[in-house]
Amino acid sequence: MNTTRLLRTALLANAVFSAVCALTLLALPAFVGDILGIQVPLILRLLGFGLFIFSIDLVHQVIRPRLLTWRALYASAGDFLWVIGSVLGLLLFPELFSVTGVAVVLVIAGIVLAFGIWQVCGIDRTHRVANSALHRHCLVVRTEAPAVAMWDVIERMGDIQNYAPSLVRSEILDGKVPGVGAVRRCADQFGRCWTEECIDFDPGHSFTVRFVCEAPDFPFPVSTMIGGWEVMSAGTGSDVMVWWEIAPKPRFLAPVLLPVLAFSADRDFVGVIRRMADDSIVQNPSKVRLLPRFC
Repeated sequence: MNTTRLLRTALLANAVFSAVCALTLLALPAFVGDILGIQVPLILRLLGFGLFIFSIDLVHQVIRPRLLTWRALYASAGDFLWVIGSVLGLLLFPELFSVTGVAVVLVIAGIVLAFGIWQVCGIDRTHRVANSALHRHCLVVRTEAPAVAMWDVIERMGDIQNYAPSLVRSEILDGKVPGVGAVRRCADQFGRCWTEECIDFDPGHSFTVRFVCEAPDFPFPVSTMIGGWEVMSAGTGSDVMVWWEIAPKPRFLAPVLLPVLAFSADRDFVGVIRRMADDSIVQNPSKVRLLPRFC
């Protein structure tokens, strides 16, 4: 199943509706003013221009190979703000609108609300793990460094702070070596601390960690969280996959938390992997790129 289909369909439908409304406002402001009961052609044209830009942004999201759910989230936020603004406008300035105008504003607000909810459901579907309460985000970055060289850096679990500027400390506790049972303790620049237990370790290829969410000082709003790294050969270079699967707490926060995680991960981990690649080979700097696929 194409997990992005629901979200892409919602964004495209919203784009078409927004474009139709935009063109109507731009081409026929006097006609729209007669329906609403107000004659403000300049404001209606400006509103139409804004809607047209919004529709272009939605189309750009739809045609991207790698759909960015954080952009879909702000599109939904824009839809919800439109609904709130429409209701407030009718409540605060009821004398400005004709009876027909009030009906038109409410109908359009209802349609826009439906698009916002549809997109939120699409975000949830995009990140949801099949047959599970978990939600997933992952990214794959292609590097020029050979897989063996990349693994030599990645397997040093306790050294992640050397490559992630957001971390101020990372270490493997009790002097253990990387492998199943090793526990990594991390702290970031915001003072948040957490531990991760390695539950799977495939030398030369991958490892998986379980975040100790049951700890009383665990700083993130999730009840379950696992993640991992995987290195795969790609010609003379390598592909590095980083992934997380989480159960948000409460569950309804998934369509918000996952796009935020996706934005942060896509922004930060390309740089993390670039620095790892630079450390793994003599050539410096190495080229890396985020691959446009879900995993």
